[in-house]
Amino acid sequence: MCYKSIRRKNNNDPPIVMQHYCTNQINNGGPATGALLLINSKLKEKYNFISLEQTFAPHGINLKLLHDLYKKIKRVKPDILHIRGLQSEGFYGVLAGKLAGCKKIVVSVHGLYGDDYSCQGFKKWIFSNIIEPLTLKMADLVYCVCEYATKREIIYKNASHLYGYIWNAAPDYSQYNKEEIREKVRKELMINDTDIIVVTVSRISKDKGFEYLIDAIKKINSNKTIKFLIIGDGPYLNVVKEHLREDIVKENVVLLGKSDKVPELLLSSDIFVFPSLHENLSNALLEACAASLPCIATNVGGNPEVIIHEQSGIIIEPRNSTQLKEAIETLIESEALRSEYGQSAYERIKKEFSQEIIFEKIDSMYSSFLND
Repeated sequence: MCYKSIRRKNNNDPPIVMQHYCTNQINNGGPATGALLLINSKLKEKYNFISLEQTFAPHGINLKLLHDLYKKIKRVKPDILHIRGLQSEGFYGVLAGKLAGCKKIVVSVHGLYGDDYSCQGFKKWIFSNIIEPLTLKMADLVYCVCEYATKREIIYKNASHLYGYIWNAAPDYSQYNKEEIREKVRKELMINDTDIIVVTVSRISKDKGFEYLIDAIKKINSNKTIKFLIIGDGPYLNVVKEHLREDIVKENVVLLGKSDKVPELLLSSDIFVFPSLHENLSNALLEACAASLPCIATNVGGNPEVIIHEQSGIIIEPRNSTQLKEAIETLIESEALRSEYGQSAYERIKKEFSQEIIFEKIDSMYSSFLND
């Protein structure tokens, strides 16, 4: 992309909003998805969205990355620089924006590196006490993607101006013919229409509660044919393979890896399981609700803001394989309950998490920020 010709020429031109997001293997997920949905939304008629794509992680002190971000921001001179996420990527993005003279930098909080189980010891202390608090202090405006995050001490004590929260936007699957998709996908996977598919979509890591999902799968007791679809990959994949070896051989558990057919797979399933140990606002959970799936999710982070217990799904405590097993069995045995919860989840998504509603809130935030 040529950045030299993008600068705003006069006040009649649309405000330039530069969207920073990461697309490297580690971070390609919620923030990038949200940025791309926004860039391609109707708001592109009101704002000149410019992507500031970061394709690699900093891996410690990385002056090359800082200089690269600085040059791109300096050439564009955006009216708003939107940095998606904290961690080291957020720190470099905000610092580059400050050095480039940006007067309006907004940071959206999608998670904290200190929450990650792989972050331990001195590294965790550095991020929790220096890097992420400093990023929040340097930003001119901070908002979170769930209400839960706004109540965390690290956020409200360090954010220079905390706007509040704006949920992530859910996808719209209305263009799909669910019956046709279900028949096609199940045929490709050699799964009968009467089989019950329990699906999970996530990075396969310890943080996502796979230890407890493994235990629950082994203890499921039902006379129905159950197929567990696990979509994604990650550092915990080998553990999953090892502990579920027999179920994988019997094809009761199917590991699909990363997939570009997540909507089709969700629309072909019957139950969505999300046993995460910590969370902000999961796009995977929103996607499952948009596909009218009854969801089982842990009582962490923004999960209860999406799933209403015993209305649009079942909320269980984290690290509790017994509750997880019982919740799965409850939905397996009741088609009526699956239908009721799934329809309720879909209606809640349309009412509270649609792209139209969420992007209107972002538009309002941008407008007030520009006029401040």
